Amino acid sequence: MTRWAWFLALALPAVAAGAVDKKADKDKKKDEKKEAQAAVQDPLAEAAAMEASGDVERAIGVLEKGAAVPGAAGGQAALRLGELREGRGELDLAIDAYRLAADQLEGAAKGEALGRLAVAQATRGTGDAAASAEAAVAADPEGVWPTIAMSHRRVDEGKADEAVALAEKAVAAGGGAAALAALGNAEEARGDAAAAEAAFRKAMAEDPKRLGPVIGLAGVLRRTGKAAEAEPLLASVIDASPGAVDAYKEMARVKIALGRSQEALGDAATAAALAENDPEAQALVMEVKVARALEELRQGNTALAVQDLTQLRDQNPESGEVRLGLGRAHVERRDADAALPELEKAVALDPDNAEAQYQLGWARLMMKADAAGALAPLEKATALEPANPSYLTSLGTALGGAQQFDRAIEVLTTATAMPEYDKAEGFVSLGQAYVNTKKYKDAAAALEKGTSLAPDNGQAWATLGWAYFGLKDADNFKRAAGKARSLGYKEPTFLQYLQRVEAGEAIK
Repeated sequence: MTRWAWFLALALPAVAAGAVDKKADKDKKKDEKKEAQAAVQDPLAEAAAMEASGDVERAIGVLEKGAAVPGAAGGQAALRLGELREGRGELDLAIDAYRLAADQLEGAAKGEALGRLAVAQATRGTGDAAASAEAAVAADPEGVWPTIAMSHRRVDEGKADEAVALAEKAVAAGGGAAALAALGNAEEARGDAAAAEAAFRKAMAEDPKRLGPVIGLAGVLRRTGKAAEAEPLLASVIDASPGAVDAYKEMARVKIALGRSQEALGDAATAAALAENDPEAQALVMEVKVARALEELRQGNTALAVQDLTQLRDQNPESGEVRLGLGRAHVERRDADAALPELEKAVALDPDNAEAQYQLGWARLMMKADAAGALAPLEKATALEPANPSYLTSLGTALGGAQQFDRAIEVLTTATAMPEYDKAEGFVSLGQAYVNTKKYKDAAAALEKGTSLAPDNGQAWATLGWAYFGLKDADNFKRAAGKARSLGYKEPTFLQYLQRVEAGEAIK
């Protein structure tokens, strides 16, 4: 055999093997191309199958490829991608996906993408939510998601009744957890804490991964004196979604309510850093500094607290929050003349700050005995937060002091009927109003409750004594009046009647 024959004999097997390898590579590339085409043709179906098997990461990968294809199919993939990202707490990535979807879709689908975008932006605190909500309604005026987004928008505008109506419409249309969260937000804005809590809890049960209901519920719990229950809820949100600005803002307020303002400063600073264009987040840092000073006040460091707050005021003279804090510090010192100008300035700077209105009304009522002057700010405070028992109690007391007894009874009955209400002032003021309208039986019931909550209140026992005097109940009159006397109550006419009844004279 020649040399070339030997060479060919040796080379042929290698060539054959190379041909087989090339064919395998070619077949593999064809298969990969087919898979890629299938993903582009129906990424939603493929992603859904992966989700069903628990492989969300691969589902996201498929949707990302699908979203890169221009047109409606890519838009639908981007929309679903946004949902998955949001469900994992990846708000920035979800917002990007919703924007991409909105750019590629039309009609109802575009409205949904923009509505979801608005809600995600609100949670993230980007400041663009309002524009997205308006665009969603323009794309699909009757759509569920545009309606949800607009309900949130109406809350921001202070139109709570409209917000409730829109949210209820979205719930009825099958908006699910997102619609229920919008309803909770709207009910809270309207002042119905119980309805808000119920809506948020129902939303959480329907979709445990959605962030809005958890943050909303935490806010309701804080405002109804259950801040300790709110803290772990917010911690879970922050762990799942480190970019959720609303969660950091609410966590800061929860920690303030729990007396841990030093810790709250970190959450407020994080919110401000994440949302540079969010005025509320920026103002929250100042709110926490004020809270720290007020904690010093409660710990007995009065001079230090006033000094810190005065310095803050001088540095930020147009901050209503600082003015409010300094006013409260002067109230604690019982310095009405110093407190009132600061509280009046706080109200002038921010008329919709319910706490500022309340503190001004309370200071006028309790420190200056000016019931008539207290009415306007207390009316405003209760209009802003109708479910706040402290605000209602002070308003009812002021109405009684202004001789408006029927309205006082109405307001105080609402307050004292609230679940777990335990303010002696409310029952005592209600009893006083009933005595002044000669409804002695109702007065006695309210005052018995009031004196059980404040057994050392001589004025309350004396008023209870008058109620029993009006009922001609000598035994209970002697019991209540005797208790008032032992506590130092010294009104002459009252004590004369007590002496006469104790001597055996009948009440006529």
